[in-house]
Amino acid sequence: MPLVYDVHTHIGLDTGFYLRGWWPYAATTRDLLEQMDRHGIDRAVCFPFTLPSAFDAYAFAQRNEVTLLPGRFPFDRENALLATEIERVGGGRLLQFAMFDPAREIERQVEAVKSLIGKVAGLKTQSTVIRSPVRALLEHGRPLMELAAEHDLPVLFHTSVNDPWAQVADCLAVAKAFPSVRFDLAHSCRFHLPLLRECAATANVWVDCSAHLAHCQLARDNLSPVAPPDQRVVADYTQPPRVLEAVHAILGEKYMWGSDNPFMSWCDDRLRIVYTYAQEMEAVNALPPKIRESMLSHAPHAWLSGS
Repeated sequence: MPLVYDVHTHIGLDTGFYLRGWWPYAATTRDLLEQMDRHGIDRAVCFPFTLPSAFDAYAFAQRNEVTLLPGRFPFDRENALLATEIERVGGGRLLQFAMFDPAREIERQVEAVKSLIGKVAGLKTQSTVIRSPVRALLEHGRPLMELAAEHDLPVLFHTSVNDPWAQVADCLAVAKAFPSVRFDLAHSCRFHLPLLRECAATANVWVDCSAHLAHCQLARDNLSPVAPPDQRVVADYTQPPRVLEAVHAILGEKYMWGSDNPFMSWCDDRLRIVYTYAQEMEAVNALPPKIRESMLSHAPHAWLSGS
């Protein structure tokens, strides 16, 4: 039987989220492995939380500011700490992606990631939380993508349709500029139909469905984190498995399953969305067997390995 993958998970701690009263704010390697054991997942792609300790957590919580601390650079500690944690208790089942900031302190980030080559399996950015434009990777942030190309590291992008930092169109522009790098655009590209079609036509782009149930809820409620109705994939968003089928019909063998653990749930000042790993698995397990196997096994293998 082919290996079963979860291509989108977080491990670590976010003090800024905690101080701000947002949830979730922490998860450990053991937390993730227990979910994997419970639900038959062989391998998981994982990466640190999104607001690293290099940023002032009190400024974020009290004044909504994203400010680097003196002498620090993004993810200067988290990537190495996660590598150590995985070595201790990962059991060979976790594929670490190094988190990066597309725009700040590029040279220092590149050197830090170079020191982890052989331990990390790819690169990941969540540019919305740290308010860093993904388009910077076309300019002064290019060395990060050149590093990915040099070491055959796949890259995972958080995507957005309602902020200036992680626009799906910008993520696609970066992917097209680096055709030798394999990219995953997360969160079903927020169900944006024209952009999903563009992903399907772009050879080095895959898409994952991370936090699928949350995004279906957002679509039902017509909230801005997903594409507006006139640009959205036509589907019954009260039936999440049918939505997966509808997106798969566009992307085919380039659509992958990811839980976003623990961020299949999200509670902040405005939203209260609470789902579980088991519920996410229920949706993918309700798919026709060929689609399920493609999303859980064949598509992730192709993205991760290039074969």
